[in-house]
Amino acid sequence: MPRHRSSAAKEISRDLPIALVTDNGERLPLTGYMIFDPADPIAITLVIRVAAGETVRWTFARDLLAAGGPRLADMGDVWVRPAHGDRPRITALTLTSPTGRADLELPSQRVAAFLRHTYTTVPAEMEPDLINWDAEFGPLLGR
Repeated sequence: MPRHRSSAAKEISRDLPIALVTDNGERLPLTGYMIFDPADPIAITLVIRVAAGETVRWTFARDLLAAGGPRLADMGDVWVRPAHGDRPRITALTLTSPTGRADLELPSQRVAAFLRHTYTTVPAEMEPDLINWDAEFGPLLGR
């Protein structure tokens, strides 16, 4: 992934308890964390600890995570939505790939606090100024 223009801000990370929701509705506890790197201001990375020393990483748009708080938002293989029913303090995240699907639950307050911190560090209106467009599209255009 191309790196973007330098930013003086440091990477932001937030630990999260994560629940993997099984097909029968059981919630299996996992841990993980979210990362925001100001050098890649449009992206959030979710790192899930799945086994001793093993992790799964998903990188997706920061604005997708923000939009999925109050309503369903989806982009390709990531869906973010508020949980319904008796779980109002949960943000539901569905990750899909050719090999399967994972339905996750994240604590909404922690996700919201993390997002506020990222937008304080790099406001949405500053994102385009930090993206190195030549690095992003140059290879596609044969540069």
